[in-house]
Amino acid sequence: MKILLPILFFFLVIFILIKKVYLSAKTNLFKDHASWSNKEIKIKYNKSKVASESKNNYNYLQKIAEESEVFLEDQTNRER
Repeated sequence: MKILLPILFFFLVIFILIKKVYLSAKTNLFKDHASWSNKEIKIKYNKSKVASESKNNYNYLQKIAEESEVFLEDQTNRER
């Protein structure tokens, strides 16, 4: 009986400590979990920005087309 009482007390203290550590880790690790879980990320684009990007892409493709046309003309001139 003298040995059983300290062993039970020891296990009770260890159980309480582990429970406190677990609860504190749970609250700290998942503190902001509710704010971002199960929510879709919505990205808002500015319409003028999208339009300007498409114009830039068009200009870029137009420049490539012009350069390829010049290159092909040079190639045909070299072959003659």
